[in-house]
Amino acid sequence: MSEQQDIVIIGAGVTGVAIARALTLKHPGLKVTVLEKENQVATHASGRNSGVLHAGFNQKPGSLKAKLCVEGNRAIREFAAQHGVQVKPVGTLVVALSQDELPVLDEILRRGQANGVPDLRVLDRAALLRLEPNARGLAALNAPTGAIVDNNALVSALATQAKERGVAFLFHQHVTAIEEGAGGYRVVSENSEGRQIHHGRFVINAAGLYADKIAHMLDAGRQYQIVPFRGEYYNIKPRKSSLVNSMIYPVPNLKYPFLGVHWTKKIDGGVAVGPNAVLAFGRESYHWSDIEPAESFSMLRSIPFLRLACRPEFLKLAWGQLRLSLFKGAFLEEASRLVQGCEPEDLMAGTAGNRAQLINDRGEMVDDIVIEKKGRSLHILNAVSPGFTTSMAFAEHAVQSLLE
Repeated sequence: MSEQQDIVIIGAGVTGVAIARALTLKHPGLKVTVLEKENQVATHASGRNSGVLHAGFNQKPGSLKAKLCVEGNRAIREFAAQHGVQVKPVGTLVVALSQDELPVLDEILRRGQANGVPDLRVLDRAALLRLEPNARGLAALNAPTGAIVDNNALVSALATQAKERGVAFLFHQHVTAIEEGAGGYRVVSENSEGRQIHHGRFVINAAGLYADKIAHMLDAGRQYQIVPFRGEYYNIKPRKSSLVNSMIYPVPNLKYPFLGVHWTKKIDGGVAVGPNAVLAFGRESYHWSDIEPAESFSMLRSIPFLRLACRPEFLKLAWGQLRLSLFKGAFLEEASRLVQGCEPEDLMAGTAGNRAQLINDRGEMVDDIVIEKKGRSLHILNAVSPGFTTSMAFAEHAVQSLLE
C-alpha cells in the first residue's frame, strides 16, 4: 500500500506525462504518481504515431482542439529546441486533385487563418511543383509550421523533467478498480507481484485507449465509448526516399476526423505513407491476427457502435478503409493519387497504431477534445489527433481545469 499522494495519474502516454510535468512546474512539492500498465512511457498511441506536429488548419474555429493545436505546435518546438529533441520543420501541403476540391481548400485556409496558423497560403500548380516535384494536384495549401518530431524522444524528455521534479512513475500497474472515499481515491492495480493499492486526493484519467473504461469505474463518461481504429503505414524503401520533401495530405472529408492516406517525411530522412483507418478488433490490436474477443464482443453489441454502424456514410468509409488494409495494390493506388513514382516493390510494412476514437450515445464520432470532471477526478476522454501536437498546451489547460 502506497503513501497518500496529492494526485494519481493513470496512463504514461504523452498526455499523462505532460500533465505530470505541468503540475509540478506550476506547483512544486506536489506528490504526483503516474501509473502505467506497460514497462515504459509511450508504448501505445504516443509511441506509434508518425511524429507529426500539425499546423492547426483542419480544426473548427472556436474548438478547444483549434486553440490548443496552434499553441501546442509552438510549445513542442520550443521544448524540443531546449532539450535536444530532434524536430524537422518540413512543412505541410494539402493538395486539391480536382476542381471539386478547391472549395474545401478554401475552407481549411479560412479555418487556419481563424485559428491563427501563421504563414498559410494557397499555391498554384507551378509553385507546388517547385516544392514537391513528384506531387500531383491543381493547387495546394502550404503550412510552413507543419513539422516532424522524434515522438519517443519527446515523451522521454518530458518524463525525465517530471521525474527531476519528484514525479514517481510506477510501471506494470494495470488499474482494475477505483474507489472513492472521504479523503480521495483508492486506486487498485495488479501485476505479477499481485494486488497493489495507491491513494490519491485527486485522480487524473489519461488512459488513452482505455480512458472510457477507467471513467466508467467512477460512473463518469457513461454517454461515451471508445472505438479503436487501426492506422497502418508503409515505409518507402530508401532508394525512393527523395520522392517527397515534406508532408503531403489529400483534401480532407470534413465530416470525419480521419485525414486520409498521406505522405510523411520522417525524422530519420525516410518516408512513410498512410495511415488508413480500419476498425480494430481490440484496443491494442496492431495486426489482423491481434483479436481480443471480449473487447470485440463488447464493442459490437454496444448501442453507440450499432448506431454508428447503421450510418450509410460510415459503412461506405469503413469498406473503403478495409480495402486499403487488405490489398496492397489498393493502398498504393490511393497513395499514388498524391505522389507519382512509387512502385509496389517500394512499399515495406511499417508501424501501425490505434486511434482511440470517442463515440457518443447517438453513434456520432466526437471531434473535439472531451474532458469530464467527476468529484475529485478528471477524465480525458478524447485526445485523438492532433492529440500529440496539443499535448503540452493541453496539459496546461488540464491543470487549470483541475485547480478550478
